[in-house]
Amino acid sequence: MVGVEDARRLSPAEREVLRLRVVAALESGRVEGYRRAAEVFGVSERSVGGWWRAVTVWPSGGCGVRGRRS
Repeated sequence: MVGVEDARRLSPAEREVLRLRVVAALESGRVEGYRRAAEVFGVSERSVGGWWRAVTVWPSGGCGVRGRRS
C-alpha cells in the first residue's frame, strides 16, 4: 500500500483517510495486531498503536487531523 516515507508526504486529509482505514481494519478484525496492520498499510507499528489508542481512549474523535510537533 503506502510506504512509510510516502505516508509522510500525504496531505492532512489523505493521512486522515489512512488513519481511518487502519482503525476500521483493526475494529473489523480484517487485520489482527499493530504489526500486521502496519505491514498491510505500509506505516509504522508505532503510528498504528497511537491511532488505535487515540480512538479507544478518546472515541469522540481522538484520531483527527492535527499539526506536526515542532
